[in-house]
Amino acid sequence: MPSQVLVALVLGGATFTMSIPIGMKLAGREPAFIAGLGFSAGPRGSLWAWFAAVLLAFGYVFFCIQRIPEVAGHWHTLSWLKALSVIAAIAAGIVEEGIFRRLIMDGVARIGGSTLIQIAVSAVAFGIAHGTWGFLGGSLHAAISAAGATTVLGAGLAMVYVMGGRSLAPCIVAHFLIDSVIEPGLLLSAASGFHA
Repeated sequence: MPSQVLVALVLGGATFTMSIPIGMKLAGREPAFIAGLGFSAGPRGSLWAWFAAVLLAFGYVFFCIQRIPEVAGHWHTLSWLKALSVIAAIAAGIVEEGIFRRLIMDGVARIGGSTLIQIAVSAVAFGIAHGTWGFLGGSLHAAISAAGATTVLGAGLAMVYVMGGRSLAPCIVAHFLIDSVIEPGLLLSAASGFHA
């Protein structure tokens, strides 16, 4: 199967799957869901959290452009895969930040885990989940590289979550910025088995 078709299937499938819980919450008109994101109500994050989120996003994007040829070749191009990637970035920002920051970190806090433990658990879970993308091209080395890089990113996003008073808004925006710029290049790279 050609890499572009595989990436389109992965992006489309992930977007569809992640859109289901968002659609269900919106269809149920759950005001707590919208408020919980931190854009219209609820905690909106501190100025420092927003600054850190933007800095993290630009830093990670720069890292990927410098280290991954497929990202360098696709980050600025307009294509149907890029359009699909931007749509996927919206869903991923909301759902993944809800899971890896709010659900995991707040869950660890409820059972008495310190802030450091919350950040570590969130980061490792985020890294493991994203390391699976490395297997698109059948490369264990790519999977390990992806898991390592996204564990660091997950730790940064977890720190932004804490800095922002547990507001998801800065994390969602950072996640969206990263995904909308580095995709589809990152997935095309994974599909070809490249590793950073």
